[in-house]
Amino acid sequence: MEISSISNLWNKWNIRSFVILSLLLQVFLILFASLRKKTANRPIVFLLWLAYLMADWVAAFTIGLISHNQDISWPRAAEVDRALQAFWSSFLLLHLGGPDTITAFSLEDSSLWRRHLLSLIFQVSAAIYVFGQIFPSDKSLAIPTMLVFFTGVIKNVERLSALYLSSLPTLREKMILQYNSTVDKDNELIEELNVQGDEYSNEEKAKLAESIVVKHAYYYHQIFKFFLGELIVPDGERKMTRECFQKVSAMDALRIISVQLQFIYEVLYTKALAIHSKKSYIFRFIAFTNVVLALVLFNHLNKHRFTKLDVEITHMLLFGGISLDVIGVFKLIFSDWTVAKIKWHKTGSPKLPSFPLKLVFAMSELRKPRFSKREAKSSANVSYTILDTPFILRRWSESISACNLLSESLKESPRTMYKGNQCWGVIVFSDICSFPFHMAKKIISLFHQAGKTITKGCDQKNMEVMIADTKYVSHNPFIKELWIFIFKEVRRKSENTDDLMEMKKIFEARGDMFLHNCARGINCGNLLEYVTPATYDFSILTWHFATEIWYNREKQFMSYIARNDEREFSKILSNYMLYLLLNQANLVSAIVGISQITSAATLAELRRYIDDTTKDVEGLCKMLYDNRFGPLDPSPLSAGIKLAQEMESLGEMKWKVMSGVWVEMLLYAAGHTKVEEHLKVPNKGGELLTFVWLLMVHFGFYNYKCDMPTDMPSP
Repeated sequence: MEISSISNLWNKWNIRSFVILSLLLQVFLILFASLRKKTANRPIVFLLWLAYLMADWVAAFTIGLISHNQDISWPRAAEVDRALQAFWSSFLLLHLGGPDTITAFSLEDSSLWRRHLLSLIFQVSAAIYVFGQIFPSDKSLAIPTMLVFFTGVIKNVERLSALYLSSLPTLREKMILQYNSTVDKDNELIEELNVQGDEYSNEEKAKLAESIVVKHAYYYHQIFKFFLGELIVPDGERKMTRECFQKVSAMDALRIISVQLQFIYEVLYTKALAIHSKKSYIFRFIAFTNVVLALVLFNHLNKHRFTKLDVEITHMLLFGGISLDVIGVFKLIFSDWTVAKIKWHKTGSPKLPSFPLKLVFAMSELRKPRFSKREAKSSANVSYTILDTPFILRRWSESISACNLLSESLKESPRTMYKGNQCWGVIVFSDICSFPFHMAKKIISLFHQAGKTITKGCDQKNMEVMIADTKYVSHNPFIKELWIFIFKEVRRKSENTDDLMEMKKIFEARGDMFLHNCARGINCGNLLEYVTPATYDFSILTWHFATEIWYNREKQFMSYIARNDEREFSKILSNYMLYLLLNQANLVSAIVGISQITSAATLAELRRYIDDTTKDVEGLCKMLYDNRFGPLDPSPLSAGIKLAQEMESLGEMKWKVMSGVWVEMLLYAAGHTKVEEHLKVPNKGGELLTFVWLLMVHFGFYNYKCDMPTDMPSP
């Protein structure tokens, strides 16, 4: 009896439930898909990824279910009116076209659009099969169905075009055929910076209007297509971008790069290349008109033979389709692409009325980054300016992630360094998304424990595994002063980028150049052994331990010590570089090698020295510095302790040395990470590493070391 009830319930709701679910997934994606560029929160990213997969699967599955139900041998085929089933299949085809934020895809996979084309052919064939089964005998919904069907075809062709245009071979071909540079535009960009005054480049404020920032970012994005197309950037464009960035202030440079990354994100992970054209606007208008006409025709239809529930579902689909298109048009009008094209092509008197222009620019100005003051937790007397843009207006996560091996050894997350409150709604949404994510991790953990029980006779040391995606991660706000510190260092180094040999030295420096060029009165020659002969991951771990030891040793005296920016910057960069080492192995894999194995062995060594009296990181740092364990085996831990002890002779200058070494290590990682890996970052909330890489590119640091073939033709 129960089986019969379940069967009846399935026959009644199978098509209806999946049609409703498909619409809800489309609504969810158009409202929340942009979160993937605004947060690095893994549960949220996982939920969005799941929604993308389900959206395609549900639409395709339901079309198949409807086509299967056309078989007259099915006793329940008429549970939903057959004409309505055909009508709904057209909407499902439309849903397969996806929202403007299409599924993220692999940059190396240039054949994705072909696979989607084959899938589309199959789904269109299934829909046509449904029409062929129904329309010869029932033409009541033929016209509305065909209107929505053509809209679905338009949406799918749009998605195919986006996938094709975003593939690397196509981007490369377009750059060769279509690129042209105008001296007038180059001079116009430079003049916009010149009017700010000679001291503008040394200022710490953001002065440019948001529309001017978008215009500059759009220009640099055009040049950046050379990287996407695996081409060498011409010298004229390289010198022009370098001249502009030497004139711009640090914070406006940050704003330009963030908008440029927004353009990159939309080119690679949305339909931007397909929808920002006059032809696309025409087809979108036709598609919108078709759905509106379908709604009008359906409302004038005699619906007495349809159930009330099915009529309501159909109205949901019609109004949902119209609403999604309206939201899409709103986003299109007020996007950075619209602002950029208006500013870029605007000559003389504007072609549009002044009010629409002012409205578009006013909406653009709302996206300008906001800042606020935040107290450091280590001292109530120390505060920094942080990026604090409202979440809905952010272009990226505006945070810097942190890992810490000392905290990891105590099985706790690193403490955030600054006080402040997050948006309550974001926290709740994150917690909801985290529940299934943590449940999955718990199940996996149980399997690991079962495996350990089976192998409990094995040596504990042999059971250590590589550290990957550690859960002990914290997120610090993005500090304005830290960016200015990095910006000035990159700008200083860029003064020698015309000398190829000097550029090579700068590009390969990972702390040694700074130690060689230390200020007078600072003897750093004895510290070179902790940088030059060691591998890059070994150096990071060594300097990480030294930084942690001194930061925590001085913490108890912070109420008496004056603000020391270099101390705070060293701590942030130390934790961030370790985060890259442990949690972004794919991003920095080209330079860190077997870092996770090294980190796991170091963590195992560290945990052997922890006893019941070790309750916090400060106590552990004291134990390490005092070296209560006797002689240690050669390792990053022993090297870090020795480095910390040698640092004592530098006094307060040790933080100048540490911060300088950490910035060079950051620049080394940014410059040597593969371009393809940097391009995946905007889809995951953004990374400081990619911002630094683009800053280096704009200052001319890409002629010596890059992943591009040297024999590529220039346009």
